[in-house]
Amino acid sequence: MNNETPEIAKRSKATDYITFIVVVSAFAVLTLHTNGCFWSYTGKEDYWFSANIIECVFYFAVPLFFMVSGITLMDFFDRYTMKRFFAKRFMKTMLPFLVWSLVAMLMDLCTGKRVWSDITFKSVYQGLTGNGFVSIYWFFYALFNMYICMPLFAAVEKNKRMLVFSYLVIAAFVFNIFLPFLKNVFSSDLNIMFEVATLEGFLIWPLLGWVLHNYEFKKWHKVIIYVVGLVALLLHIIGSYVLSVDAGHVVTTFKGYGNVPSVLYAVSVFVFLKDVGRWVMDRDRLAKFVKVVARYAFEIYLLQFILLKVAAKISFVDRNSLVYRLVAPFVMIPIIMAFTWCVRKIPVIRRIVP
Repeated sequence: MNNETPEIAKRSKATDYITFIVVVSAFAVLTLHTNGCFWSYTGKEDYWFSANIIECVFYFAVPLFFMVSGITLMDFFDRYTMKRFFAKRFMKTMLPFLVWSLVAMLMDLCTGKRVWSDITFKSVYQGLTGNGFVSIYWFFYALFNMYICMPLFAAVEKNKRMLVFSYLVIAAFVFNIFLPFLKNVFSSDLNIMFEVATLEGFLIWPLLGWVLHNYEFKKWHKVIIYVVGLVALLLHIIGSYVLSVDAGHVVTTFKGYGNVPSVLYAVSVFVFLKDVGRWVMDRDRLAKFVKVVARYAFEIYLLQFILLKVAAKISFVDRNSLVYRLVAPFVMIPIIMAFTWCVRKIPVIRRIVP
């Protein structure tokens, strides 16, 4: 047993960077939402130049969240049964999603945004299943879909995963993402003959994350990845800006998590944070800080809608200002952490902030 301990510790340190990526992703997604004025562009707003840059720079948040989920869940069969897997997913994500969605509904009733006469079993069901209560909860639906498919991916033999997952990711990128992107940009009417249905929507991200996690890139690989990622980021920023300014509203040709700029940029950010994260997590004080924040990362996704609603009600808060858009996440995260810490002290209730 003593002979195995150093190897386990070494392996743990090599994967600690995932915790760092979780924290960075949580911060980035909150920044995207405090920068929500990006979507209000009508062709006249002066703030939109900076809003477009912020939107594109932090666009990696959700893809990295799904990448990490793929990495951490891929070996679930080693730890528990499929029944246990879904039971844990229900308690950790589905239950909080349901409860806080209903809390959002009650908040709307209290503020007059909804009226009791409109609340029926069907309306509640529609709201819970159709993202009708918390708009930023859209990612939960993609997450639940990923959970449903995870047993299929996890069942692939470990010695074949790199080959199978790499093949699927490349095929999905070519047929589901790259060719449709070219068709859209050049307004082509040419048919795309093939489609990788297995990795539709967000399902490319967990496999892509697993591949990037398990492959150690050489320096020249990283240089190419960073250059391609930078080009993708600039394409996203400049393409969105030029098309949107010309149209007088947000044009999404270069946007979308299943789009070429997003995929290439997210890959470069993941590879970069993999190295940075290892450096950070190798330093005790920084690692301790990151691990503390990471305990509340899911709640940053889960509870931020409350603070965003509150900020919208405060008259002196200019949500279009650059100060609000960049500083608000640093204010909101400690509040969410403190609130979560308190709720976790309450028996039973603590289950809604896992």
